[in-house]
Formats: sequence, structure tokens, C-alpha cells
Amino acid sequence: MTEPRSPTSPTSPTFFTSPDLPTIPLDVGDVAGVQGRIKFKHDTHTSPVRRDAAWIDRERAQLQAYEYLCHIGEAKEWIEACIKDQIAPIAEMEEELRNGIVLAQLARTFQPHVVKKIYEDRTVLKFRHSDNINYFFAAMKGVRLPEVFFFELTDLYDKKNIPKVIYCIHALSHLLSKESLAPSMKNLVGQLSFTDEQLDATQQSLEEAGVSMPAFKSVGDALSKELAVVTISPEDAAKEARRQYLASNQASIIKCQSVIRTRLAQKRTSALRATRRAEAVQSERRAAEARQEAEKRSAEAEEARLASIVRAQATVRMHQARKRYIARHKMYGSNEHAITKIQATWRTKVLRKAYRKKLGDIRGKEHAWAKLQARYKGRQQRQRYVERKEYLSAQGEAVSKIQTMWRAKRFAKAYQALSQLQDPQVKVLQNFLDLLDDNDNDFEEDSELERLRQLVVKQIRDSITAESEVAELDVKISLLVKNRISLEEVIRLTSTKKMKIAAQSEAKSLDALTGSNINLSGRDRENRRRREHYEELFYLLQTQPQYLAKLVFTVNKMSGASSIKFLTKVVLSLYGYAQDRRQESLLLKLFKEAINLEVADISTLEEFWRADPFFLKLVVDYTRRGGNAEYLKTLVQPFVKSIIENRTLNLETDPLMIYRGLITAEESQTGQKSTRPYDITAQQAAENAEVAAIQTERLNKLQSLSTDLLKQLAHSAKNMPFGLRYIAQQLKETLQKRFPGHDDTIVRLVGGNFIYYRYINPAIIQPEQFEVIDMAVASSLTPLQRKNLAELGKALHQMSVGKAFTEGGRRASELSKNIEDSSHTFMTFFKEASTVEPEMEDEYAEAMDEYAGMAQKQRPSVKLSSSEIFQLHRILMDNIEDVASDPKDHVRLVLADLEPVPSSSELSGTPEVELRLRNRFPTLEDERAIRLKALWTETKRYINAVIRVQSGKNLLDILEAPVTEIEEAQFQLLLTDEADALEAKREIEQAIRSQERAQSPSKEELHRSASIGGSKSNLANMGSTQSISAGPRYESREGIVGSQISLLRGTDGSSATFFNLKRRALENMAKLEAEGEVSKSNKYQTMLNSIAKDMLTKSRRRSRRRKELASLRNTLKNLEDKSAYLEEQKQSYLDYISVCMAQLGNKKHKGKRPLPFTRQYAHQRELQKAGKVPKFGSFKYTAADLHRKGVLISLDDHSPSKYGQVSMTISSDEAGVFSVDATFFGVKMAESMELRLEDLLAAQYNNESIISLMEGVKVNVNLLIFLLNKKFYV
Repeated sequence: MTEPRSPTSPTSPTFFTSPDLPTIPLDVGDVAGVQGRIKFKHDTHTSPVRRDAAWIDRERAQLQAYEYLCHIGEAKEWIEACIKDQIAPIAEMEEELRNGIVLAQLARTFQPHVVKKIYEDRTVLKFRHSDNINYFFAAMKGVRLPEVFFFELTDLYDKKNIPKVIYCIHALSHLLSKESLAPSMKNLVGQLSFTDEQLDATQQSLEEAGVSMPAFKSVGDALSKELAVVTISPEDAAKEARRQYLASNQASIIKCQSVIRTRLAQKRTSALRATRRAEAVQSERRAAEARQEAEKRSAEAEEARLASIVRAQATVRMHQARKRYIARHKMYGSNEHAITKIQATWRTKVLRKAYRKKLGDIRGKEHAWAKLQARYKGRQQRQRYVERKEYLSAQGEAVSKIQTMWRAKRFAKAYQALSQLQDPQVKVLQNFLDLLDDNDNDFEEDSELERLRQLVVKQIRDSITAESEVAELDVKISLLVKNRISLEEVIRLTSTKKMKIAAQSEAKSLDALTGSNINLSGRDRENRRRREHYEELFYLLQTQPQYLAKLVFTVNKMSGASSIKFLTKVVLSLYGYAQDRRQESLLLKLFKEAINLEVADISTLEEFWRADPFFLKLVVDYTRRGGNAEYLKTLVQPFVKSIIENRTLNLETDPLMIYRGLITAEESQTGQKSTRPYDITAQQAAENAEVAAIQTERLNKLQSLSTDLLKQLAHSAKNMPFGLRYIAQQLKETLQKRFPGHDDTIVRLVGGNFIYYRYINPAIIQPEQFEVIDMAVASSLTPLQRKNLAELGKALHQMSVGKAFTEGGRRASELSKNIEDSSHTFMTFFKEASTVEPEMEDEYAEAMDEYAGMAQKQRPSVKLSSSEIFQLHRILMDNIEDVASDPKDHVRLVLADLEPVPSSSELSGTPEVELRLRNRFPTLEDERAIRLKALWTETKRYINAVIRVQSGKNLLDILEAPVTEIEEAQFQLLLTDEADALEAKREIEQAIRSQERAQSPSKEELHRSASIGGSKSNLANMGSTQSISAGPRYESREGIVGSQISLLRGTDGSSATFFNLKRRALENMAKLEAEGEVSKSNKYQTMLNSIAKDMLTKSRRRSRRRKELASLRNTLKNLEDKSAYLEEQKQSYLDYISVCMAQLGNKKHKGKRPLPFTRQYAHQRELQKAGKVPKFGSFKYTAADLHRKGVLISLDDHSPSKYGQVSMTISSDEAGVFSVDATFFGVKMAESMELRLEDLLAAQYNNESIISLMEGVKVNVNLLIFLLNKKFYV
């Protein structure tokens, strides 16, 4: 980098590289008071350019830009000196400062505690960079920079006033340099050089910004003035008052000090004299002690002299003994060979003598010795056997346990290997065939389960039919009530003119009813149809969570906060805020689908938590209700109350905060300024002995509280609500499947970031939100109590995620040590809390059973406002491709019936609507599914028997392999064993029945009504459902349990051979393959996989089957109650309709007699003569009269000119039933037609304005109803 040049320099490009600018003489001086500023001098001889007023303005503007760039350079060099790092050049400084990274780094140099975490993304400017700028603001406030120098956030972020930002930095440099917190800023005006392009660009940007240039030169004076007028703090005022007092009383103070010094000198003199007297006494005492010590040393020296004489004598004796030993050793050494030979000869002689004696004793007694040895060995073996037997007998229970554990471990190992195989082979399954041995109860339960399912399906279909009939009757009643109201209007309208007016107004009202306004509470056909479709739509959204999961996933990525807030409210309302078991189960199912979508969309584990999934917002609201909140209240309430009730408790462990607290306490107690230094670092505060003692005490208390709460948390893992544990389990399993090999990491992430941070931690730091404490108590909490709760929550969070503290010195090391100790406890708790028992999962799954839902008398309901319904409809339509891509999807079919989406201007009626959800697409099992299930079960029984006898590489090879005689014999033996076992079971059951019959005859009847034997609870349950299960059943229990054997023997009359069994198995496999259930291409591996699954889940399937049986019986009972309820409702509706019809007949009055010699008069005379006068009257009109009234629209095969020759008679002999006859010149045109009032009202309800009465006759429905009401019921 070249040395900066002054614009006054002869080599400066600013003034000499451009031909358009005049030269500046070298003898021109600087402007007074400004170094580097040149006086402008008019020189007509050397400058070819015209230098007028415009030229001076341009030069002034360019000079202003130059000075501004120099001030930027001054700020740049000062910032680099503070942060000790290079930043962007001057031309790029404005863009460099916009993201606030440099300013945050600068703030950290003089206010490190203010800056928490700098957001250092330099790729693109984001709103999150405003946090960095806010750190800078907080730091300036911390050093008490007057706010008049502050700039606005938009001045920098939106580049509205960058000069003010540079001006603020200049003011800050002056303040920090005064307080010795930073170096002073250099004056670079006249020492930097810039190109004309840079100056022009800077001047243009200043002009476009339209802001005034701050007075950079007077920034120091301005700062001094502002600091002078700053309000003096109480501490500074006290200091000033004290200084003035001391100055005014200086003489008195000096005199007082002299008196005090004199008194102190006298005290020191007296103390010195006393000290000298004490020293004299001590010197005498030391002299006596020295004499005693000398005598003692003399005695010790005498003893030492005697001891040395003794040691000398011992040394002499030892020397003599060693001399004799050495001489003897030399003698032995010189005769070593002879001595060795003598010793060997002696040993040989002794051994040979002993051997000859022993040999003489043994010779001739070999048999006796062998027998003796055998007896001895036998005795020893028997003794060891007896001891071993006694030991095992004494440890019999332990031995049995060991044997059982060993067998169980070996079996569990093999069982686990089976569970981990994707496609188990036949040999593996043959080792576990005993797991598939179904007893008679299992077979009977399967049969009863299928029978109950078929019965439930039939009952549900009948219930759906009854519901539709009741709905139709409800519509008819509504129409009759509406017609009854219309009768009162007809009374007031009797003339033809009024009748036309009424018809027109009725048509208008109908048009308005079916027009643009939508009222979901309305009872007209269009609003009723739309309401039913919305009920179908919301049933699908509630029970099929994949739709809502995809919708919220898409909206969360594409829409704003308003849409997210709206969807949160609507989704929770749709599930009733999980107030009952069914709603909670469906909501948990939605969470599961949402987790699958969110996890599939991420590539790393950390990305999941940074993405902030939408379902977590729902989970947070879900955890604050019901049993979730009650669990938290029970868990944390004792700890929260203990912290709140302890008013003196302070868990602040930051050494700097503790130090400042000591200063505050000292000054509050004494009323004087503390002698402690104010401006110290955190490290210096931590080294203070008093601070260290307080910190240690608080750390111990914090560790004690966190450890106690953690222990309580670990003990209560089993009591954690099912919903939260289920969500944690789904989240853990999905992440483990997505990122294999990180099981422990995932468990800790799920436990720390979900279970603790989003569920338990809020209850600690905000206990009033979970009703842990009352709101009245929460409002009176002090900041210190809030801080204590936050410190406890923070410490537990660090423990939960296993993350050590990185800052804080001794505090960090102590807390990090505690984190390591608690890590194992947290991991154990998280593993237990993220595991759900299968039984609980089954119970919640039963709450979502479609059969049970359809058996309820009242359909589930949802309360939403009309605007919420329509807005959700609109969001669904906008994202339909992401929610349901299949054109035949159920949601698309329902939405097609609801098109178009209503707008807000079309709303009318009540704001809140209660939707009774209805299932438009019931997934009841059809006959094909039932048949396939039975075929699948039967085939599996065949395959189970086949692989018991025959082996092979795969199932296809086994089924196609020929049958040998040995295999046939094994199969017959298998049949014999099963028959014997069945016979033994029958005998036992007969004995039990005989005993029960003798004890209680009523138990026999109860046993016959039960479908599952052996359980008293099942018998008791069947006692209340006897009417339900009174359907087609097996003739006897022996027939049920015997049918299991008949499957193997064959029900088609074939012989019970292994060949026939394999033939039936192959035939069934061919049927299943035709249905697409299995495939020969994979050697029927699908069947083996199904058998392996049955082995692994047999116990669970048995438990689930029994629960399903109980659920089906309960469903059947509810369906019977519902059927009775619907039948009763249907009968009440029919009775009401009959009453309405009777009331219509009762309203008929005599009215006026027809005028003589009129058509109606002649018609009545004819009816009277024939004795056929109808009960409710008869009226005769010409087609022309009806056409003129607007009732008749057209008459086929007749022109309007001939309508006068056609007569039409309308008679009624039964309330609501009319007979219509038409004649042409007295000849009947067609057979009489029966017309019912409810049919006309239904046509009017369906917006059918024109109908055909008979062949070729078309009438206006509205006017016809008006005419009938007027003539027959008014």
C-alpha cells in the first residue's frame, strides 16, 4: 500500500491528474486552523478553466466528499486498532458496517458482557443482523455515551444516514479514549488520497441521501458539552458534597489530625515501653533454657561415647568370626569334588536300601494292591459325588434359576436373531414352531372374532340406512313446518292479483336463499348440502392425519406467521384440544405423520431443531392441558415453592455479578463509597476470596437443587403422560431410522431439546403457565426469584443435552463436573420416557376404532366459525397438489362438491357453526376381504403343519417335493398326538363343567352364552351382551375345538394324508397368488414372513384379539342401542308428520258457497248427486284458468287457444293427498294421478320450479302449492 498523499502535495492525483481542474501554486498557504486545507486563489494566468461560482461550488462539494472519506478512514483505522483485525477498505466501509458484525466486534472490546453471540453470516443481509447492531447500542449505553450521538437502526441497516453512523463512531472514540478504554482516533484529513471517481460517487450518494453532514471537527466539544449537562448521579453528588465540605473545613481538619497524631504517638510510646519490658523478661527466660539445653547435650554426648565403644567391640568380634568363616569356605572350595562324591554315594546307598525293602513288600501282592487302589479311588469319587450332590441339593433353587436363565438367554438370543431377519428361512422357523401351537381357545376366539366382525358390519350398514331415513324424515318435517307458516300468508292473499304478488315474492325469497349469501346454519337445500359436505371434509381431516400433516408442512415453509397462527388454532379446535381419548389419539396420529414428513425433509440431525417444525407449536399447546400439566405440577411444584419461599436464596453464580452485589450491599449498609475497585474483569472478580466463597456456596446449593429434581424426574418417568412419551418415541424412532448409527445422540437430542426444554423447563421458569403456582403469587415474584428459577432451569438444560459450560472459569468447571455426573441419569430417564408400552398403545388405538365411532348415537362434533371454515377451505384449495396429488383422492372428491370457495362477502348467519362429522367413505370390510382373511389364516395353518414334517431350501421347494413314507408316518403321528391332546382337554373340561353344574346351575347357562371359555371375566362380560351374541354359532364347543383337527384331516372328504394336506396348501397358495397376496417369484417368502411375524407377536396378538373381542361386543351393544334410538326417532318423526297432516285437515273451513250457475257450482252438484263428495273438497278448473293463474306452464299436443276446452279437477279425500283428473270435451286424457303434498314440498326444496303431473302436463311447483293451500287448507 502506497503512502497516503495530501491533496496539497504536488504529486496528489486529486488536483493534478485531471485536466479539467486548475493547478494550485506551491506558494499557496493552508487555511488558517485547518492543516492540509488550501486557500483558493484566483489565478487567471495558469488555469485554462473558467473559475466562476459554479466551479467553486463543485470544488466545495468535492472537498466535502474528500473530508467525509477521510473521516471514514479515521473510523476504519480506529476500529481496526480496537478489534485488532483488518476490515474492508474505505470505499466499501458503508456496506461492511450494514450487517453490524464489525460494530458487534467493536462493542465486545469495551463491553464484553453485552455481546452474547454475533450473527456472522456475510453472504446476504438478513434481519437477524439487526441483533448485532442492537449489541452496539447496548454497549454505547453501557459506557454512557449521550443518546444525542446515537443513530437509528434504519440509518445503518437501510443506509438512510451513514454519515450519522460515522459521526457516532467518532463520538464513541473520544469518550473511550477519555476513559482509557480505547486508543484515540487519528486525524487523517489531508493525509489520504482518493480518485475522482471515488469522490464523485461519494458526493452523489450524499446528495441522494439528502442528509446534512455532521460537524466532525467539533465532535469533541459537543461530547464535552453533553457530558457536562448530563444529570449527576447520587453517588457523584455525594462525592462532590464531601469534597466541598473538606475544602471549607480544612483548618479544623488539620488541627483535629494533629491532636489525633499526638494521641497516637503517646499510645505508641507506651506500647514500646511495655514491649521492651517484655523483651527483657523473655531474654532471662531464654538464658535459663539455654543452660538446661547445654546440660542435656552433655549427658547425650556421654551416652553416645559409651555406645561407640560397644560398637567398636562388636566390630572386632565380627571381623574375627568372618575370618574363620572365610578360611573354612576356602577349605571346602578346594575339596569340592571329593565332598560331592561322598554325599552322592551316601544318598544312593540309603535310597537303594529303601527301594529293595519296598519291592520286597509289594512283590507277590499285585492283585491286592490293585483292588486296594480301586477301592480308594472309588471311595474318593463317591465322596466327591456325595459332596457335589449335597451342595446342589442345598442350592437347588439357585441351580434351577441358573438353568432357567441359561435356557431363556439362549432362547432369547435365537428369538432376537429371528426378529432381526428380513426374510427368515424355513430352517430358522422350524426351531420356533412351538410358538405357533394354538389351543382350542385361540381357534375359537378367531372364529368368534370373524363372526362378530361380520355382524358389526351388517349392523353398521343397517344403522347408516336408518340414519339416512331419519334425515329424510327430518327434511320432510322441516318442509311441512315451512308450509304451515306459508298457510298464514295465504289467508291474507285471496285475490288473483295478491296470489301473483305472493308467488313472485316467494320466488324472490327462494332466489335469495339460493343466491350468493351462505348460511351454514340454514335449513334450505343448498346450505344444508354445503354443510353436509363440510362435515364430510372435516371428518376426513380429523381421522386421516396425512392431509393436515402435509398441509401444515407446506404452509409452514411457504406462508407467514398469520397463516401459521390460524392453522394452529383451527387444528387444535378440530381435535377439541385433546379433551377425550378419541381426540387425543387422533391428534397423536397427526403428530406421528408430521414427524415423518419433517424428518424426511432434513439431511442432518441439527437441521431438524433449526427448522422449527410446525408440529412442535401444536405440541407445546398440547402439553399445557389436561394430564400433561397435572404431571408437571406434581413434579416441580415442591422445588418451585421451596425456591420462592426462601427469600434469602440467591443462585447467581457469575463472579462479576456477585462482586457488584457485594459493593451494593456494602454501600447500602454504610452509606459511604466502597473501597473496592469498580472496574474489574470477570477473572479478577473470580480471584477475590470473598467472591469465591459465595460462589462455592451458591454452586453447591444449585447442584443440590438440580440433583434432587433430577432424581425426582427419574423416579417419575413411568408416570409421564402417554401422549408426550408417544411423541418422544415416534420422534426417536423416526430419527434413528433416518440417521442410523447415532442412537445415543438422538436419544439425548430428543430428551434434551424436546422432553426437557419444551416440556419441563417452561414449568420451572414460568410456573404460573402450568398452574404450579397461582397467578397472584406469580405477580408478586421478585426479579431475584425469577432469576433463581432461570438459573435452575438453565443448569438442568445443560445437563440434559450433556453440554459443558465453556465460559465462566471455576464456575464452568464445577457445573461441567456436575453435568458429567448427571449425564447417565438423564440418559436413563430419556430412554425410559421415550418408550411406550404396547398395551397402552393398543388402548389408544382402540379409541380410534371406526366401528366404535360409528356405533355412537351422536356423531363427533366440531365448533368453528364460518370464516375459519371457509379460510381453511381456501388454504386447502391453494395447496391441494401438495396435500392430495391423486385426482381420485377422497379429499379431492369432497372439495369438488364444495366448489367454488366462498368469499368473506358471502357469509351470513351465525358466526360459529357446530359440524356433526359424518363418514362419507366408510372402510368396512367387504366379503372379499373377509374371504381373503379366512383363506390366509387357513393356509398358514396348512404351512405350519407341512414344515413341521418336511424341510427344504424354501417354501416352494417343500410344497413341490414328493412325499416319502417316513414323512407320511411323521404326519400320522402328529395327527395322533394332537387328537390325544384334544381328548385329554375335553375330559378335563367335562370334569370342570360337571363340578360347576353341581355347584351352581346358573353358571352352566352363563358358560353356554359365552364365546370364549376359561375366563371368569369373559363370562361376566358375556352376561351383559347375551342379546348381542345371539347369532349363528357352532353347535357345541367340541365342534369348535375339533374343527382345528379337521383342518389337517380335510373337510372335502379326502383322506387324512400328508399328500392331501400339501395339495390343499398348494391350492390355497394358488388362490392367494391370483389375488395378489403372494408371489411364486420369491418362492412364497411372503407367507414365511407372515408366519415369522405371528411367532414374534403371538402373545401380543392374543391380548389384542381378546381386547378386540371385548371392543366388538361393546360396539354391538352400542349399535343395538343406536338402532333402537334411531327406530324410536323415526317413529316419532312419522307420528309428527301424521299430526301435521291431521292439523292441515282440521284447518279446512266451510268458506263461501259457489255462485249458482258457475262451473264450480255445477261440479259440486254432480258430486252430490253421485254421492262422491271428497272429504276436503274438489275444485274444477279449465286449463286456460290455470294457465292464466300461472299454475299451468304448458300442455303438450294442445295449443293455448284450446286450453279452455280442457278441464282439470283437483280433489282431496285424505290430508295431504290429492287426485288430479284431466278431460278434453268430457273424455279423460289420462289416468287419474295421485299427488302428495310432501312430494311437492320436496320438489320445491330441491329447487325444481317446474314438474310434470301427468303425460304432457307441466306446472309451476310454487304456484301449485299456493293454490292447494288456498283451496284446501284455508
